[in-house]
Amino acid sequence: MTRYRLGFLLCDHVTGALGARFGDYPAMFEQAFATTGAALDWRVYDATAGQLPAHPQDCDGYLVSGSRHGAYEPWPWIAPLEQRLRDIVAAGRPLVGICFGHQVLAQALGGEVRQAAQGWGLGIKAYTVTTTEAFMQPPLARVHVPVCHQDQVTRLPPAARVLAASEHCPCFAVRYTEHALGIQGHPEFSPDYLGALIDSRRDTLPPPVRDSAVASLATSHDNDAVKRWILCFLGVTEART
Repeated sequence: MTRYRLGFLLCDHVTGALGARFGDYPAMFEQAFATTGAALDWRVYDATAGQLPAHPQDCDGYLVSGSRHGAYEPWPWIAPLEQRLRDIVAAGRPLVGICFGHQVLAQALGGEVRQAAQGWGLGIKAYTVTTTEAFMQPPLARVHVPVCHQDQVTRLPPAARVLAASEHCPCFAVRYTEHALGIQGHPEFSPDYLGALIDSRRDTLPPPVRDSAVASLATSHDNDAVKRWILCFLGVTEART
């Protein structure tokens, strides 16, 4: 059995008490996707340290993580990351961006990312599926996913199409190209982790936003379904030959 070579482009780290309790993002993602039974060979590239795949063909597909940073901020590692994302897209390798990964992918392809005027998206939120594509199995009319973001994709690149949206987040899930997908939510987040993350930011969050987000953690979520969508889009099967 040959395991799927999944390039994980890491755009931030979980540090301090959260890191000690929940681990860093590579471990969190690997644990979250282990529940699907997929045979994955995780290959981590720390984009914040300038580590990027030398060639798009180095992996079968790629997953881009979230980040506390804004895609539009002048961090020196963002421009090289954007160029490598364009290289991966041009090579036809499947690519999925999560939260910041979704945003930086949009920006790399000619879209726009800004801090949203509508404020925080925080908690377990519902999104309407506007277009169901073949990889979206099981099909859902609405999807509930953990989110934690102030920034949003505010202008789509050419030819991109929205797959799921809400009034608060009109570009929640976007198919950028045949092989590139972005999702604003965090299917790798457990309610426990999101609750701890909210608590760690309690002094900086507006109380109504914080309280609503904490209350939403009791809502059932569709993380498993969204993880399967991602794997199907990437072309992952339980065993590859």
